Amino acid sequence: MTSRPARRGGFTLFEVLAGVLVLGLLYTVLATAAMRGLRSEGTDRRRAEASLVADRELASIESLITSGAVLENGLVEKEAAPYTILVEVEPADILALFPAPLREEIERSADPDVPTLLVDDRGESRVQRLSVVVQWDEAGLPDRVERTTYAFDTSALAELFPSEGDGDGEPAAGEGSLSELRKGASPEIQKLIDDAEQESQ
Repeated sequence: MTSRPARRGGFTLFEVLAGVLVLGLLYTVLATAAMRGLRSEGTDRRRAEASLVADRELASIESLITSGAVLENGLVEKEAAPYTILVEVEPADILALFPAPLREEIERSADPDVPTLLVDDRGESRVQRLSVVVQWDEAGLPDRVERTTYAFDTSALAELFPSEGDGDGEPAAGEGSLSELRKGASPEIQKLIDDAEQESQ
């Protein structure tokens, strides 16, 4: 009786190749996920830095406005590698933000030749739109962060509503005193002014 030779333990060449293939695919998936995570982290970091640059630029502009500086309309470009900062100042059409019926009523009743709180004597808006854009290239593609605010020319308030006196309770000559108002008023308005003066005494 012949004995059967014992089978030797180990992997065949086919099994080894299959294992290498599976490990290669697994490492490829893991490496792709890791690269995607690193790229996303870099994008988020640059976006956060760009947001800080935009906020800082907007804060400096707002401090200029607070100090009384007048901003010129136009576009200014600055370089702060790897970012490009674009600051644009333009007149803002505030009426376009109103509901259509109210906007049409204001446009119908307003005299275009008379300056108002929103429009100066040249017909330009007193409200300016300030836009700060920080842009950069992200893996060959343009990316950007934008901040927007509005500024109002407060000199219009002094022009349209002059002070009524110099601080001691006496109205300044020609600046809103009742006698000046009475001179140019109709008889009905003059009577109302007289009645109001009598009631206050």
